[in-house]
Amino acid sequence: MLDRYVEGFNLYLRNKGVVYGALARLAIPRNSPSYEDEVHDGIEIYVDYYVKYRDPVVTEAEQHKFNKLAGTFVYKTLLKHRMMQYRRSQIAPEVSEEASATLTAHEYLASDIVQTNSLVTVLYAHLTPVERQVLILRYYDQLSNVEIMAQLGLSKQRVSAIRKQIAKKYLQVAQQ
Repeated sequence: MLDRYVEGFNLYLRNKGVVYGALARLAIPRNSPSYEDEVHDGIEIYVDYYVKYRDPVVTEAEQHKFNKLAGTFVYKTLLKHRMMQYRRSQIAPEVSEEASATLTAHEYLASDIVQTNSLVTVLYAHLTPVERQVLILRYYDQLSNVEIMAQLGLSKQRVSAIRKQIAKKYLQVAQQ
C-alpha cells in the first residue's frame, strides 16, 4: 500500500500540469493567498486517486488516460471543497471561541479517523503536537491556512512551513 502512495507521488512529479490545470479551470490566480493550499490539496487528491485507481498506469497511453481522469477528479473535488468553504464562511465568518474550545474533541475524533489509515497512523506518531493540530485542522476540519492561523495564533508563513514539514515527514514514512 505504501508503494502505491510513492508511485502516485512519483507519477504526480512527472505530471504536475494535471493539478495546475485543475487550478486553472477553477480560475484560481497564482497570486491568490489560497493558491498554495489548493496546490497541496490537488497533490493529495491526485495521489489518493492513483492509490484507488485499479487499471495499470505503465504505458504512455495509460498515463494519458489516468491523467485525464485524475485532472477531472482533482477539479471536481477542489470545486466541492471551495463550495464547502464558501458555505462555511457564510455561516460563520469569524472563527469562534467555541471552535477553539472544541479542539480537544476534534483531536479525539480525528484520532479515530487516523487509526483507519496505517500510513497516517505512522505519520501521526512522528509529528510534534503543533504539527498534529495543523494536520487535524487542515484535513479533518478542512480549514484553510488562514483559518488555521486564526485558530492557533500562528503566522500564515508558520502554518505553511508546518504543512511542508508534515508533507516531508509523510514522504519519509511512505518510503520506509
